[in-house]
Amino acid sequence: MTDRHSAAPDRLHSLPRYRQPQPREAATRHIVVMQSAAACASFVGDLQQPLVLNQQNSDFQARLQQVLGSATVGSHLYIMGDEAFVWRIHAQARAAGLEDDEIDITHATVGPRQVYCVHCGLTQACGPQPAMTCERCEVGLEVRQHFSQRLGAYLGVCSDPDQPYAGVQP
Repeated sequence: MTDRHSAAPDRLHSLPRYRQPQPREAATRHIVVMQSAAACASFVGDLQQPLVLNQQNSDFQARLQQVLGSATVGSHLYIMGDEAFVWRIHAQARAAGLEDDEIDITHATVGPRQVYCVHCGLTQACGPQPAMTCERCEVGLEVRQHFSQRLGAYLGVCSDPDQPYAGVQP
């Protein structure tokens, strides 16, 4: 999934570290879930009889639920796309019973990331900028370099402690 051992010592351990996917030789079933065809290009050709699901297909969500629900021991899931996509699919796979060692995540395309507002609990899409305003509570947030794999989101905390409620009137 993520490569914990090759991280630079100055990186926080909670930040996701992505690597290029490697075909799992021991896997009896290869499931590739991609955000778009550009997200996995040549990798699919290296797999033996992969099942490929593309988010751009109209029946994607229904097929994904069916495939994850029927995954058996020996299956290996490869997820490729932007951060918001890969962690959403990761959460669905874990809820369906797949273990972390049965899942590889590749951050293959540029796109939004998810930010969790600690003040109101809303998880929302955000670009790479280090600050934003929460859509629900209007608190100015500093996007911290802390990532929750459980939430699939970065932590957003109040950037101005003197104005902690912003648009919300106490």
